[in-house]
Amino acid sequence: MQTLTTPSRTFTPRPPSRRARFARTATSLTLRPLENVIPGNVFGVLITRRVLASLMAGSGSTAAGIEVSPVDSETLRHGRIKGEWNRPAGARTDGVVLYIHGSGYNLCSVGTHRPLVSRVAAQTNLAVFSTEYRLAPKHVFPAAAEDVERAYDWLLDQGWRPDQVIVAGDSAGGHLTLDLALVLLRAGRELPAGLLMMSPLADLSCDLMEQRERLIPDAMITAAGVRRMFAHYLAGTDPQHPRLTHVLADGEVLPPTLIQAGGAEFLASDARHIHDMLAATGTEVTLEVWPGQMHVFQAAPRAVPEADKALRRATRFIVNALEARAAASGAITTEVTA
Repeated sequence: MQTLTTPSRTFTPRPPSRRARFARTATSLTLRPLENVIPGNVFGVLITRRVLASLMAGSGSTAAGIEVSPVDSETLRHGRIKGEWNRPAGARTDGVVLYIHGSGYNLCSVGTHRPLVSRVAAQTNLAVFSTEYRLAPKHVFPAAAEDVERAYDWLLDQGWRPDQVIVAGDSAGGHLTLDLALVLLRAGRELPAGLLMMSPLADLSCDLMEQRERLIPDAMITAAGVRRMFAHYLAGTDPQHPRLTHVLADGEVLPPTLIQAGGAEFLASDARHIHDMLAATGTEVTLEVWPGQMHVFQAAPRAVPEADKALRRATRFIVNALEARAAASGAITTEVTA
C-alpha cells in the first residue's frame, strides 16, 4: 500500500469501509442505468439535473451554524455574478475560499453542492463563495471558464488579496480551478494561496477515462457516456485546445495544491495526470487516492464514512496553505522594513 506524505502528516490509505463498498454497488444499480438517457440530448440533461439534485440533497444537509446568502448581481466591471456565500458565525477575516462546483459542464449548481460547501466553511471557519457558472448545452466553451475568472476578480474587488484566497473545486470544478490558476499565472498576476481539487477532470477527450475503465469500471457512468455529455460543452471545439488540456511549461509553478480522488472512480487517472504534471514543474503538490471510493465521495458523508475523513484533510490543507502564505508574506515584510 502506497504511503503519501502531506505537509500536515503522513497519509496511509486504508481499504474501503463496508458502507463505501455498499454505496458503490447501490450506485451501479441505480444511477448508472440513467446513462442511457442522460447526455445524449437536451431533454436527457434536464432529467439528469433533477435526479442528481435529489440524490445530492439526500447525501447531506447544510452544516450547522452556516449562513447561506444568495448573490445575483449585475456589475459594471464583471457582468453578472451569481452564486452564494456560506459564512460561519464569527468567520475568520484573514482568508476566503472560492469554490467551483462540479457539473460535467452540464448538470449541477451551487444548490446541489451546498451541503459540501457548507461543511468546508464550517471546518475552516472561513467564508466560502460558491460560484455559479453557465452550463451546456445552452452555453458552450469557454463560457464556464470565463464566468469563473470573473467571479475570482469580483472576489478581489470585495477586498480580498490573492494571498488570502484558496481556490477549490470538484470534478469539472477542478478542471476550472486549474484553468483559473494558469490564466492568472500567464497574465503575470499574483496567484492564490493554494488550490484544492477533488476528483478533478483533466482530459475532455476522455481517453484517460477509457484507459482507466479497462482496469476498474466506474459505478456511475462510462467513458462513452461522459464523452457524449462533454460534447454539449465542446460544441465542436477540439478537446486538445490549450485552454482545455492545461499543459504546463517548464517553470510554470502553481501554488501549493492538494488533489484527492477515489480509487474506484473514472477520474482517478485524470487526478494522477494533473499531479504528475504539476510535480514536474516544481509545484508543491500532494495526491491522495482513497481506495474503493467513488467520484467526489467527500460529498456523501451520510453514505460513506471516509467522506468526513477526507474532507477534514482537505480543510486542514486550506487553513495550512493560508497560514503558510501569511507567514511567508510576513517574513518578506519584516525583511524589507528592516
